[in-house]
Amino acid sequence: MNTLIDLFLHGSLWSLLAVGGTNVTLADIHRYAVETRHWITDAQFVTFFSLAQAAPGPNGMAVTLIGLQAAGLPGAFTATLAKCAPSSLLAYLVGGWVDRHERSPWVRAVRAGLAPITVGLLAASSALLAREVDVNVARGLVTLTAVVVTLRTRWNPLWLIAAGALLGLTGWLM
Repeated sequence: MNTLIDLFLHGSLWSLLAVGGTNVTLADIHRYAVETRHWITDAQFVTFFSLAQAAPGPNGMAVTLIGLQAAGLPGAFTATLAKCAPSSLLAYLVGGWVDRHERSPWVRAVRAGLAPITVGLLAASSALLAREVDVNVARGLVTLTAVVVTLRTRWNPLWLIAAGALLGLTGWLM
């Protein structure tokens, strides 16, 4: 029962902090689930994140998989509810007010302040994932190439994903 309460409390916190999407909270999710609670390993975290990104639906489903690992099916349900309900409720309660006060200096200031926070949290999450995946020079080069191509071109990211998959299938990234 303590694990379910823990999952709900931290999942709710991640839900409310996920300004810009679940990916901005990945560093804290990793810190808590892997380093503090030891519910999953580094490798499982990367696998869960990858599966959540590849599967249709919300990209926060990695939290569901963490809950499943931590406390079985009740953990998966608890983690999913905690990840979705608080932010959805907040959006429902505040959304109409924000729409009515779109031009308010206060609303503009909050939006302007949240943008750099979101970018910083996303950078931390990206660094964490790179640290866990880039275990050799070849993988590091693939990550670096993907970053450069993404920043310098307008290529669809699916091409980079396909290229990475092909390199993985050839065994070059082992």
